[in-house]
Amino acid sequence: MTQDKQVLLELLRLELKFLETGGYEASPQTPWGHPRVFEGSPACPNFGNPNRPHPCAECALMSFVPGELKGLPSPCRFIQLTDKGETIDYFYRYGTKLELEEALSGWLRREITRLEEGIEAASRPQTSENSSHSAERERQEQWMAFAGNLCSLASLYLENQKYLVAQALYKHAIAAAEKAGTLGEDARSIVSRIRLRHQVVSELLRLERQTQPAATEAPRLTN
Repeated sequence: MTQDKQVLLELLRLELKFLETGGYEASPQTPWGHPRVFEGSPACPNFGNPNRPHPCAECALMSFVPGELKGLPSPCRFIQLTDKGETIDYFYRYGTKLELEEALSGWLRREITRLEEGIEAASRPQTSENSSHSAERERQEQWMAFAGNLCSLASLYLENQKYLVAQALYKHAIAAAEKAGTLGEDARSIVSRIRLRHQVVSELLRLERQTQPAATEAPRLTN
């Protein structure tokens, strides 16, 4: 259970970073408008895949959706962001983009704090060897999926030549993949590809800085 909370904590931290770095602003990938909260971010298991092969039930955010609403289309829209019960869907209907993002930021910060405190206070679970192995395998797979979402987001920024953001996201993707431990040759190959992309974007960023014109000194005024 603590492992699941740790993955969820990292997911919420990523979502907060995505929000704060302008991830919900319109982009060449979404010229028709702003990305939908959660549905258009790495928090979504279907991020970057228009075919949406994963059901919403696989999303870690479903734990925040009231039970009677889990079967609705886009159930994450009904996560309550405020003490008044205001949901994402409510802000889409009656609020502004700024009000929604302020409520989302506050909710993310509260949940991150709650999870951090819960993980710190949790005692080590007593499990059998088989169940422990199964839980560890599931944790590893969750970290790899998380790393894949980060990598997809980084690639979008790379395509738009936003090298600094892409570099940071690739770095987080590497860290997430490393937390997954050993999942076999396929996983090691994925980590190697992420590292290569991080090196490429770092080199592009270095070249971009080198080619920027040096600031010229302003002429001095004389009496």
